[in-house]
Amino acid sequence: MSDVPATATARDISRPSPNPSHYRFGDLAGGAAAAMVVLPQAMAYGVALFTLAGTDAASGALAGLIGAACLSLISGLIGGAVGVISAPTGPALVLLAGTLAALTDAGVSGERLAGALAGVIVLAGLIQMAIAVSGGGRLIKFIPYPVVVGFMTGAALLMIQSQAKPIFAPLAADGVDLTASIPLASAVATFVVMWASAKWFAAVPPAITGLLGGALAFHVLIGLGSGVAPDAWVVGALPDVTAIEFAFSVAAFRELPIAIVLSGALAFAMLASLNTLLASVIADLATETRHDARRELFAQGIGQTLAGLAGGMGGSATTGATVVAVRTGARRWAGVTAGVAFLALVFFFGPAGKLLPIGVLAGIIIYVAVTMIERDMFDWLRSGRTRNDALVALLVATVTVVYDLVTAVGVGVVIAIVLFIRSQARTSVIHRRSSGAQRHSVRLRTQDERALLAQHGERIVLYELRGNLFFATADSLFEELLPDLDRPTWLVLHLRRVSQVDLTGIKILHQIATRLHGHGGQLLFCEVHHEIGLGEDVRKAFSRVSQKAAGGRDVLTFVGSEEALEYAEDALLTELGGVLAMSHTRVELAETDLCKNMKPTQVAALGQVVHGRTAEAGQKLVSAGEHGDEMFLVMRGEAEARLQTTPHHYKRLAKYGPGTFFGEIAFLDPGPRAADMFVTQQTEFLVLDRAGLERLERENPGAAVALLMALGKMQGHHLRHSAEEVQRLAQW
Repeated sequence: MSDVPATATARDISRPSPNPSHYRFGDLAGGAAAAMVVLPQAMAYGVALFTLAGTDAASGALAGLIGAACLSLISGLIGGAVGVISAPTGPALVLLAGTLAALTDAGVSGERLAGALAGVIVLAGLIQMAIAVSGGGRLIKFIPYPVVVGFMTGAALLMIQSQAKPIFAPLAADGVDLTASIPLASAVATFVVMWASAKWFAAVPPAITGLLGGALAFHVLIGLGSGVAPDAWVVGALPDVTAIEFAFSVAAFRELPIAIVLSGALAFAMLASLNTLLASVIADLATETRHDARRELFAQGIGQTLAGLAGGMGGSATTGATVVAVRTGARRWAGVTAGVAFLALVFFFGPAGKLLPIGVLAGIIIYVAVTMIERDMFDWLRSGRTRNDALVALLVATVTVVYDLVTAVGVGVVIAIVLFIRSQARTSVIHRRSSGAQRHSVRLRTQDERALLAQHGERIVLYELRGNLFFATADSLFEELLPDLDRPTWLVLHLRRVSQVDLTGIKILHQIATRLHGHGGQLLFCEVHHEIGLGEDVRKAFSRVSQKAAGGRDVLTFVGSEEALEYAEDALLTELGGVLAMSHTRVELAETDLCKNMKPTQVAALGQVVHGRTAEAGQKLVSAGEHGDEMFLVMRGEAEARLQTTPHHYKRLAKYGPGTFFGEIAFLDPGPRAADMFVTQQTEFLVLDRAGLERLERENPGAAVALLMALGKMQGHHLRHSAEEVQRLAQW
């Protein structure tokens, strides 16, 4: 037989129709081992549940096996997880038992009770399929771990409580009698054997050793006594398959209390889905695959529905049996093998039920329940960091025991929502605040402009936001921005890393704009992508929450932060009375930054060694990688340095207007250009190359020295700016 490589992907292995040629011995051994583990538990859970519905123990054991067969077969055939074994589980027992109790209190009894149980299981399967189709499995994964611990601990306590009747009832009926204590003794023996097996013989599943050891102890004690066990103490021969009655009826289902049935089915579907996803993750780790949650949940829903229609008990993927299967070597066909084994038991080994003591099954349930209790949560109480988690787990466990698991599931979901909102509210959506003195636009400013921006740069503020801006975080954002809202600032909100903005968030943003305008400021947005809910124009989003304008100064939206900062810098410089170097205005050589500190004679000497050049809008002046030794002084117009990031995208590195210069790196150290240079409008340049510098050194050494000093000073300024940018980027 050909093997599937262990490193194959889940998509390769988890096909809807498994390839029989991939079946291997590991699937046979692992599936059989898992079936042995599940067998006593499935029968025990079926007996415990269906006796509450008024059926006999043998029928309950059969229901447990039918449920295991339906779930494992369907999951194995069309599921999306490798090596997963599915069957009735302890939490399923507790939840369905609680639903039966609620139905009994509502007046449902007799055959209607069994039909109601089947209806709950069928409806839960349909809900699981809906969860799978809608992608709700992702949401179920978000239930906090303390809530899950509370579920499991509470369910474990109820499982232990549910087994009191099978093992203590004979003592209550006959008084203190050694013979009447045999069910209790067999349960204790089963528990002790399972505990010892797990400790000293870990290779053998405890459920198997417990079943064998407990049954042996029971029959030995019976042999020492009367020699015949009462019928109530053993499961009894399983009913013939032809005697199976399909309890589910649409007509009868309509007469049931819909609120109880629907709440029970919904809680059961969520609990079963959560168990399935947890078992699938464990299987992934062992098989080095990745499960398809949607496909697996859909398959579980089909299996659940079939189990209910066939009169079986519902369940989910089981962690313990799955671990046994994959460790034994099972992969894709494990569930199918286990399902076939359960069917074989149903069809051919029914009489063996006469040898199965109910007390032994009770001992198995109690042992499983004890292992489900998360004792670490008491250690969580000792630490301040985990104390709240422990209290949440204890609360859910208490609700499970005092009320029922259905209510606990609802409480758990509410707690999960509250914990999420609490964590979001505590996390600031502000990643970083930068002032205009710390963060500059890519436009190279003249020396005078840089001096003004350094002095008054605190009036420009850039906030880089992250996460979700909704009702739990929007108000805290407003509070954090208050110091900058109550003064005349240009406030830029950078939203690239914001995932979502709800209507409350939009309302708060509108209040921010209004308050800022009232103090003479202006709100600017940048990096606003479609998915967050604001659209391309924030002003239109504001109109959805208020018809009032933000003020005379409009709220503006820019593509990137550089454009927003450039706008804010221009507005601030204009307000301060600075003379902006407009791109259409021509400057003289002496007015450039390069010549600010030169003597007139030195400027004149420099003018003799440069030559003029004109470029039209859209022209590519230089290309990245090409050799160059020229420096360009912008006299009029505008040019941009661009770094190509993809064939269709580029990053704007710098913007040069009148009075600035570029290309000094290649001028000082001739070599390949670092970036492309494009002209954005008709531009006039003065060009200085190495030949011109050598001529200047000969004709006016003082001018050459002054030129190099100016270049060194500018390079120092650029290096400081680069260091600040590197530090800023490193913070992400």
